[in-house]
Amino acid sequence: MAPTQHPSICTFYCCYLLRSLKPGSRDHVYVGSTPDPGRRLRQHNGEITAGAVTTRSRRPWEMLLIVHGFPSKASALQFEWAWQNPHMSRHASFDAVPYELQRTLYGSSQKKLETKLVALCAMLALPPFKAWPLQIACPDAQLHADVVGRAQRHGVPAHIRIERQNIGQVFEQAPLSCPYLGPPAPGEQCALCHRALEEERPWGACSACSAQWHLVCLATFTESRTESRTESRTGSLVPATAHCTGCGQMLIW
Repeated sequence: MAPTQHPSICTFYCCYLLRSLKPGSRDHVYVGSTPDPGRRLRQHNGEITAGAVTTRSRRPWEMLLIVHGFPSKASALQFEWAWQNPHMSRHASFDAVPYELQRTLYGSSQKKLETKLVALCAMLALPPFKAWPLQIACPDAQLHADVVGRAQRHGVPAHIRIERQNIGQVFEQAPLSCPYLGPPAPGEQCALCHRALEEERPWGACSACSAQWHLVCLATFTESRTESRTESRTGSLVPATAHCTGCGQMLIW
């Protein structure tokens, strides 16, 4: 679903997981965030002389996966910090995680691949992250299958998609997924309340059939249908998914 333009909404911002290719450091990983994963990887590898000082000693690096679809840059930074520090984050309470996994999360191996994969899948099954419209892009087939299996075991919601995708292509295609950024055209109406769409009031549109709504109207409509069908709820004021009232396509909030 295409959001209206707002200073806090970023077209693309992701968190990423790097793994060192340096002999003797193959299991060493690093978590960061960026609006441009390709450029950031070049910085980590010293191809661009800007930033990435803390990873200099373990070059070269490869980018294993990215997490994207964050509602804002601030939410991406919040997720990044929790992923880097799962043992300290107030958002990542792992009381329900089995003891053997807690030892991994809270142990001395915070820079190991296993730790970050455990933390990632555990976080995506917990509030507030499980209600966000997140996606994971992972180009490697073996790692993709590993992450999918972990996500299923942790109970990660189905709307959080884990795709085997080229990270560069995800970045290049991301701006094209938001074609309705900008003010509504004069005379356009909400498909639910039939009142005028206004730039000052958040609205969205279906990318398949161009049906349009006030976001509050669509959220209220979605919540009422969820309650009437006694479906499971995330406990969030904002739904994780909705269905287009025009064509029925599922929309990621």
